[in-house]
Amino acid sequence: MNTLTEQPAIQVSGVWKIFGDRWREALQAVQEHGISKQQVLEEYNCVVGVADASFEVAEGEIFCIMGLSGSGKSTLVRHVNRLLEPSAGHIHVNGDDVVGLDDKQLRDLRNRRIAMVFQNFGLMPHRTVRDNVAMPLEIRDLPKATRWQEADRVLELVELNGWEDKYAHELSGGMQQRVGLARAIAADPQVLLMDEPFSALDPLIRRQLQDQFMQLARVMKNHPVYHP
Repeated sequence: MNTLTEQPAIQVSGVWKIFGDRWREALQAVQEHGISKQQVLEEYNCVVGVADASFEVAEGEIFCIMGLSGSGKSTLVRHVNRLLEPSAGHIHVNGDDVVGLDDKQLRDLRNRRIAMVFQNFGLMPHRTVRDNVAMPLEIRDLPKATRWQEADRVLELVELNGWEDKYAHELSGGMQQRVGLARAIAADPQVLLMDEPFSALDPLIRRQLQDQFMQLARVMKNHPVYHP
């Protein structure tokens, strides 16, 4: 893990995302004339997903993006690892310009530096729990014994030891989400993005997983994972 620095882990500056074929015209109209989202829709048949977003996240900080349903939270989060391309603006992760990365550099960013936990779990149904967790390490061509050992260690962190050989359909929703979290941790990322990972769960399980995540964050801060 990185040592503490004054440089933000994530720096987002003036990011816009406008969906639609005429997004360039719409963006220019918004920036030069300050037209509203409704006018963008009516005049250009485009939708403003993110409007001039700027924020910084310090290393070790847990940063929450809050807003109403449909306000663009997921859209904004998916710009950090460039699952979505910004219409305008700058995004830096540990000082590196994410927008300027080529395809190879972008794949490396997603596999080694930024992990993501999705709302819909995103597990591979034909893989066991252990294989799902070990998948990022398999992409890195680590030996099977190494990636399985690491998968078992991380599964113990999220209290899923004993479930290594099960498949996703054999697990509850809360357990599947913990597998997704374990897979992200196994990648040993510099940044962990979470796109409303607990929202699809019932309130009791959601609260339990939120508490477990906070406890896990404290453990990871004191005893970080490291992969050469």
